[in-house]
Amino acid sequence: MEEKEYRELVKTAFDKIGNAFDDVDPDLAEYTFSQGAITVQFADQSKLILSQQPSVRQIWVAAASKGVAYHFNYSQGLWMDDKGLNLELLGYVKSLVQEIAQVSLPL
Repeated sequence: MEEKEYRELVKTAFDKIGNAFDDVDPDLAEYTFSQGAITVQFADQSKLILSQQPSVRQIWVAAASKGVAYHFNYSQGLWMDDKGLNLELLGYVKSLVQEIAQVSLPL
């Protein structure tokens, strides 16, 4: 995939995630986008970080409080984890936010 296409796909995914936080109380889960990365800080001070990795055409997701990190590749219209666990990016973010903050994102 060309870099331009990768960046457009990342922008689409990151925009969907950002828009999903529009109605979320920032005291429960505060969304920020800076320098190409999304950070969500939760009330318990834990963080969820999504970052672009253009050199390998992936999105990386880390949830330090859970001790997990996943790398997602774009395939057949979805961002899927590269470990073969059948994790889809938007669904994974939604489930983490639900688990940590008890907030249901419209993803």
